[in-house]
Amino acid sequence: MRRRQRPEVILLEVLLLAAVLAALLLLALNIVPTYARRPWDFETYWYASNAAIHGMNPYDSSVLARLSGQPVGMPFIYPPITLPFLMPLTLLPVEGAAQVWFAFKALLLVPLVMLWRRYFLPATGVVILAAVAVFGFNAACIWDLGMGNVAVIEELTLWAGFAAYVADRRRLFAACVLAASLFKLFPIVFLVLLLVPSRTFGPQWRLAGSVFALFLLLVFAPTVAGFTWARGFLGNLPMERPWGLVNPSALGFIDTLLGDHTTPLTSPPFKALALWTAYAMALAGISLPALRGLWRRRDPREWVLAGAILYALLVPRMMVYSYLLVILPVLGLIGPIASRVGGLAIPAALLCGQAALWPLLGLSYRSIWSQNIWYQNLSFLILLGAWLIYLFAATARRRPAP
Repeated sequence: MRRRQRPEVILLEVLLLAAVLAALLLLALNIVPTYARRPWDFETYWYASNAAIHGMNPYDSSVLARLSGQPVGMPFIYPPITLPFLMPLTLLPVEGAAQVWFAFKALLLVPLVMLWRRYFLPATGVVILAAVAVFGFNAACIWDLGMGNVAVIEELTLWAGFAAYVADRRRLFAACVLAASLFKLFPIVFLVLLLVPSRTFGPQWRLAGSVFALFLLLVFAPTVAGFTWARGFLGNLPMERPWGLVNPSALGFIDTLLGDHTTPLTSPPFKALALWTAYAMALAGISLPALRGLWRRRDPREWVLAGAILYALLVPRMMVYSYLLVILPVLGLIGPIASRVGGLAIPAALLCGQAALWPLLGLSYRSIWSQNIWYQNLSFLILLGAWLIYLFAATARRRPAP
């Protein structure tokens, strides 16, 4: 049973964490480069919300360009249900709202790291967790803050759900997964964890099915109802298939290898789809023995950590800022394996290494090394390597002693 901490101890820990995070964020924002120092994503949210308020189509890029007076960096690609959550931001001018958005998300890093420590790595110091939260996976956090995405909000909601899952509060977990999926949709697959039996519950098919049905209703109801402007949501989805440094994922890596990220997956000659399918099947095959062992142990904490990594390795759109999701799982699964040769220091250094290389080597995005396909996809390759290490350790653990 987790020992209850005194309120003054918790307050002191929160203040210490906030101070460390503020110092590290200030450092990272000044030394870690990203593609843009302008919040492109947030500006799209702001103009799309403004368009919806004034009865215009938020999914029409020409409407957004007309409102902003210049081309908008990206189209609005989130479901109509998300617009009411973004509309309050339009109470301020776009520049002031962007600053409020930045500060709000920076503050959310404090409860995110507190959740990591309280429910998953209670013996880990706040300084290490704060460092990996800021610099981990090519400074995913800094990319999110700089581009104005919703990643920090999404990850805080997901990890609140994961903490509920570890505490065997499955309805709260399902609610958090539902909320976290309303923007980017893919996280809804975490409802699969409801089908894994714990020491208290068996597989909860009814809860998973009902929440998934509610998800479909919330996301697609305006489109199915026939609202003309809502149809733009589905029309914008295929338009976005980034690659390289901004999308270090399995599909992004395959696109980079093929030199093509514009051909739809479902159009001939199906090269990217075939390679991605073969990769997914191979990954599932080699992961199955470890997952069987997890099924027998019924450890919800390990299920969360393993499930988050598998999700990131398989999802077709794993943007650079979305790697916030897998910082803790790499620490949690690889740290014990590396305990004999340095413990958490090794995975923590591995996670922070890519972001640290930029200022140390004086790299820019135009340098030859920065354009290297392996470097651009280094976050994906590190994550894949960490998962393979975990699978190897799981296999070794199952072998009988001589």
